[in-house]
Amino acid sequence: MSFRKQQLNSLIRNELVPVIQKEVDFPAGVLTTITRVEVSDESERAAVFVSVIPSSDKEGVMRILKGKRSELQSFLFKRLKMRVVPQIYFEYDAGPEKAADIERIVLEEKN
Repeated sequence: MSFRKQQLNSLIRNELVPVIQKEVDFPAGVLTTITRVEVSDESERAAVFVSVIPSSDKEGVMRILKGKRSELQSFLFKRLKMRVVPQIYFEYDAGPEKAADIERIVLEEKN
């Protein structure tokens, strides 16, 4: 991955995290985290990966984020000093959930 692409990934993530925390209302007791951002090779699209705890609320959270996509996209257009700002879309990241399952299994085997 090129250095420019890594910088763009970090920049988009760093801009979106505080806005989502302040401006998006999630159900009570739901923890939502942007785990990473992956910009396409042409820098036209940016996949924003989100983890949700508890995972049973992932459909609702993803629906909320997709509903706010245009507002968040507008925010990025205003904040980023670029000619072309990648179009964002949200993806569920099951990685943290899988890691917790593996940790639980390992702990059960030890006991």
